[in-house]
This record gives sequence, C-alpha cells and structure tokens, in this order.
Amino acid sequence: MTRCPSQRAQRFAFCATTLLATAAWTDIAIAAPSPHGHRKPLTPKDRQVPAQPASRLEEITVTAERRQADPQKIGTSLSIISARELAARNVNDVFDLQYLTPSLQMTPQFGSGQPDFELRGVGHHDYGSSNVSPVGIYINEVSNPVTWATNGLIFDVSRVEVLRGPQGTLYRRNTTAGTINFVVNQPTDSFHAGADVQFGAFSATKYDGYLSGPVARGVKMRLAGESQQGGAWQYDDQGAHLGNVNRTALRWLTDLRLSDTLKAQIDLHGSIDRSDAAGLHLFSPLTTIAATNPGGPVLPQDHDRDITHWGTSTAFAKLIGVTPDQKPYHHIDTGGANIRLDQSLPFATLTNLASYNVADRHEYDNFDGTSLNVADVAFRSRANVFQNELRLVSRGDHRLNWIAGIYYANEYLADQYFSGFLDSYHVMQGVFYSEKVNTLSGFGQATYRIRSNLSLTGGLRVEHEARDLHNFRAYSFAPDGNVLNPSNAIAKRSLVYTLPSWKVQLQYTPTRDDMLYASVSRGINSGGFTTYNTSNAHAASAPYQPEKLLAYEIGNKLDIPEAHLRLNVAAFYYDYHDQQVQSAVVNAQTGLIGAIVNAPRSHLAGGEFEIDWSPLDGLTLRQSGSWAIGQFDRFNAVYSAEKVGNSYQAVYQNRRGVALPAPKLTFNGSATYRWRMGRYDASLGINYSLRTIYYSLFGPMYNVAGYTLWGLTASIAPRKGWWSFNAFGNNIFDRQYDVTRNFFLSGDNIALAGMPATWGLRFAAKY
Repeated sequence: MTRCPSQRAQRFAFCATTLLATAAWTDIAIAAPSPHGHRKPLTPKDRQVPAQPASRLEEITVTAERRQADPQKIGTSLSIISARELAARNVNDVFDLQYLTPSLQMTPQFGSGQPDFELRGVGHHDYGSSNVSPVGIYINEVSNPVTWATNGLIFDVSRVEVLRGPQGTLYRRNTTAGTINFVVNQPTDSFHAGADVQFGAFSATKYDGYLSGPVARGVKMRLAGESQQGGAWQYDDQGAHLGNVNRTALRWLTDLRLSDTLKAQIDLHGSIDRSDAAGLHLFSPLTTIAATNPGGPVLPQDHDRDITHWGTSTAFAKLIGVTPDQKPYHHIDTGGANIRLDQSLPFATLTNLASYNVADRHEYDNFDGTSLNVADVAFRSRANVFQNELRLVSRGDHRLNWIAGIYYANEYLADQYFSGFLDSYHVMQGVFYSEKVNTLSGFGQATYRIRSNLSLTGGLRVEHEARDLHNFRAYSFAPDGNVLNPSNAIAKRSLVYTLPSWKVQLQYTPTRDDMLYASVSRGINSGGFTTYNTSNAHAASAPYQPEKLLAYEIGNKLDIPEAHLRLNVAAFYYDYHDQQVQSAVVNAQTGLIGAIVNAPRSHLAGGEFEIDWSPLDGLTLRQSGSWAIGQFDRFNAVYSAEKVGNSYQAVYQNRRGVALPAPKLTFNGSATYRWRMGRYDASLGINYSLRTIYYSLFGPMYNVAGYTLWGLTASIAPRKGWWSFNAFGNNIFDRQYDVTRNFFLSGDNIALAGMPATWGLRFAAKY
C-alpha cells in the first residue's frame, strides 16, 4: 500500500489521484475507440454477455443538482429518505430525521423551539432567535433561514434529500455543513385523493389528507394537509401532564401551463402550532439559589427523566403576559407564498422562483426545571423573508452541462427575549431589537465530460451580505416592571462581507455500476450578533465573523445488481477558519458575558457509509454509519472573569486539542421483509439507531451519554387495493436517555429527556 505524504493538501491530492488511477485499468477493458477518437462504453451486445439483471433495491430519481439524476451518479455524499420510509417510521418533524440518515444531529437548544442542526459535526450551538444555521433547510426548493420556524410538520412529502458538505454553487444560500431538501408531492395528471388516520401512545392522534388532479385545461392542483394532537408524556409531581402537540398545516399547489414553453406554479402554505414546550429535568441538585442567597434552599435532582416542573413568579408572569402556573409552550405560526416560472429555451431552462414567508413565535420555557423563578425565559419573535432566485440550467445531457444564477434575499426579524431570575439574582431582564439582512449572490457550476467516464466539475459563488442590528436594548426590570437601566442600549451594529465559495470535483466511472469522486470545496456561513445576553448591550452585541470551511472529500458509490447490493462510502477532512463557537467575553463593569465568538482554527475528520442489500426476494437490509472527530487547533477562550480593583479582567484558557462537540460514532439500521399473503401484501420490519457519547464544550459534566433506540414496523394492504393498515413502535425497550445537557445559570444543571416507548396504528385510504 502506498503511503500518502504528510502535508494535508498534498495528502488529499495524492490519495485522490491514486484512488482514481488504481481504478483506471478497468477503463481499458470496458471502452473501445469511437469514430471520433474517444472511448465509449461497450454495450452488453459488444461484450456478448446477458443484459444486467434488475435490482430489487428501490430506485429513486433526485433533483439535488437542479436536474433529475440518479443519486448513484452524483459525486457528493447524499442520502435519500423515501415517503414510504418516512411514513413507516412515523417521522413527524425534522428532529426525527437524525435516526434515519448518517452524520445528522438535531438538538433543541435548552429544550426550546430553537433547534441546532449538525452535519458531520458542523453545527451552531445557539438558542438566540437570529441564529444562522450552517445546515440549509429547503421545502419545495425554497430555503427557510429562520431556524426556529423549521421544525414544523413533515407532510405530503415525496422524499427527503440530505446533502453533506459545503453547498452554495448550486443553491440559494451558502452553507458550511450541508442541506436538507424536502421534496413535496406535485399535482397529478389524473384525479387522486387519500387520507390517513393515526392513533398512538399518550393519546396522540394524526390526520393526513390530500386531493390532487386537473381542474381545467392546463391547470392542475393539489391540496394537502395534516393535523396532529396529543402525546403528552411528561408530568409534574402534582399529576399534571406536559408535551401535548397541537399542530395543523396546509399546502395548496397550483400548476399552470401558460404555453407550450412556459409553465408556472403557485405554492400557498401555512401552519398553526399551539403545542406545549418540552420540560427539563435536573440531573444534579440545583444550587443556584443557595449560592446567590446564603441560607437559601438546595433543590434535589430529578431521578425520573419523565418528570419535570414548571411555574414562575407573579412579577415575571405579568411581565410576559402569562399566569404563574402557565405550562411552557411553543406557539409558532407560519405562512407564505412561492411563485415559480419555468421558460423552456432551445438550449436551457430559465427559472424564476420568488417567495415571501412570515413566521411568528410566542414561546415560554422553564430553563430551571422547577416551579420557582430561577431561570425562566420567553420569546416574542416575528420574521419576514423575501427571496428571489433567477437561474439558467442547460438542457439535455451534453458534454458540458452547466447552471448559473442570481439570488437575492431580504430578511427582517423583530425579537423580544425575556429572562426571569427573581429567585436567584432578584432581577428580570429583557432584550429588544430588530435585524435586517440583505444578501446578494451570483453562483454557477459546470460539469465537463473529459471522457465518457471521466468528468470535471467546477463551481463558484460570490456572496455579498449586509446584516444590521437596530435599536438593541438590554434592560433589567424591577419586580414592579420598571426599567432599571434605560441607557443600556445601542442604536446600530453592522456586519458586511463579500466572500467567495467554490467547488472543484473529479468524477470517474470505471464501470457503469461504480463511480468514484474526489472534491475540494469552500463554504461560508454568515456571521451575526449575540442577541440572547442581557447584561451589557455594547459587549453582548459585538458581531462575530462568518465562518469558512475548506472541505476535502473522497468517495465511492457502487451497485452490484447481481447481488442486489448498493454500497456508498465517503471520507472527509474539514479545515475550519473562524468557527462560530458559543463561549464568553468579559466586560470591565459587569464581568463574564455569554457570547458567540470565532475560534481561529480547528479541524474535523471522519467518514460515513450506507449499505442497501436485498439478499432474498422481499428482504431489504439497510445499514448506515458515520464517524466524526475534531478539535481546536488555535483558540484562546475566555475561561472566567477576575475582579482586579473596580473592574473585571478576562482569564483565558488555551483550548488547543479540546474535542469539538459531536458524537464520534452513529449507526442506523433496519431490516424489512415484505411478502404476499393471498390477495394481500404484508411487511414486518425492525430498526435501530445508535450514537456514542456527545462531548460538550462546557466540560464532562454536560456530556450526553450514548444510547441505542430500537423500533418495529408492520403493514398489510390488499394488492392494488385502496387501503392499508400500518403499525409502528419506537424506542420499544423504553430506553431512558437525554438528548441534550446544559446549564443556564451556574448550579442550574438541566437536561432534556428523549421520548419514552411509543406506538401507533395508522389506517390509510386512497383513490
């Protein structure tokens, strides 16, 4: 085996070249000279061998690269989750996707409605409303940059495409971690209708339905919706339950054929969420009150993960407009419209996709896990996002295929964030601000087929973004609601950048069933402002810079139709610059202040694999896994604040070599057997998801222990019939585990428990 050079760039280039070269010998055997002088693959007739047998594995066409393609021919790490699998596993929101695909981690920050998405360990640990996620979320090709508005219902979805690695040369927005694309079902050429009714544990119910078909000449429509209720599984020591879901969403698609070459689609959508919030439990005694109030009580830890507590002071309840015994809640409403025009030209398709979406959040969370006002929070947020993308995509499959586009976005966020600390620090605090973001970028990517089985791809994006923070106020309130520090405000902060991102990729197909690729790409994630801290407006609102990620990736996608086997593997190395990290800064007057800062240098390395195998007719085995490990290479972080005289000074800690927060190993697997029972088709399946320990940046006490979850699925339906009956069980062994651990105040150590064992029965009918 050849030993690679030690230098990182040389090592990647040499290994990539070696990998492609060692497979090149097969090209001689499978290609013959064409009349034009270049080689072309031999057909089965040329080889005098039988035609390739049909595979028993599911074949799915994707649009991850803005054109329909076989995912096995796309040179990037890509996972596809079909509608059948989403339904069988009872995937209700983005959180559930992590148990079906490798390298994906999703954590509700402090149990709030602000999720943190991570792919390959690249994430953004921040519960602030202005969080800029490094993972892009797309629904019907429209991105959703408002992170707290992404965790709604998943309904009437054809498939989910998860792309790992920096994106930007093909997509509306720049990301460092990857994208999750929700591809929705489209209007049909003939009339179809369907409905699902589901009942499950903890009195959970779910109802789905759709109508689809032509309504006039050149006009097709699809109306789909879902409603979900119940499911409260947490409780307090008084017997009250928490965790009921109350969500309803609708989507109305209209396809218009305006001429032989021009078509349009109008997408109207909206959702209403009146759900309970998640409750937290104390995984160690709460000492915050005793530490700040000598002689104060120390509250015991919770030994039952299903238990939680809520409640607040009369003063804080009045400040945020609730009652003192109000259950925590996440109330998020969304709505919007997308208008898409596709004009067919002789050489390309010109597409303009415009969208306007709004989201409104009222949220109240208990971050201390008690009925006292130690650390309670509330959010009042409203966001408006206008986006427009104009792109030109070459038509057909030619030696040179390309895409070019311009993207513009205007975002507005008005946010209020309240914290109640009356029983701990005898104060209530609030942050008020608005933020405006204007983004303009040009992007393009081209693939040139050097030979019939060798192609080179290059892409470039240049992005200009101006982000302005307006009228940022960080107030402290007395128990009567009066503002104690009205001057703690700043009129405006700005962050402006113009940065390039790019991609270079070599793709080689030694045989029609095997593809190898090697790529180098650069991704950018927007900078921003720390908007959750309430101590000092000037120090807390200081901007953090965009993070840059240089990604080296190599992979292989292999199909063996004779064995009904598909194997995809990938390895990567990420070179981080200015990684955005939740840390702290020190203000001379107030001391330690939580803030997002940039770590100058860090790195990540790892890999993943996906295997689909059908060893017997009707039996499908799926296994995926990922490995990721990283550390800081240069980062002097604030460790504490030391008072010297009348001012505070920062105490720094060199964090070189400290591990980045990510589970080192994750595995997901399933086995499904389908068979015929007379006039019926039946299936039975088992699945599992395993993840190892999640290392926290805040020390071993906040590491999240690894866990394994097991599930079962079953279904029966008449062959070519109009109904089906399905059943599922998740976490069937009732594994007790946490999905996140953190502390909001010193001595307030809280955790969010994962779901206990659940089950459900679903009846579906279609026409």
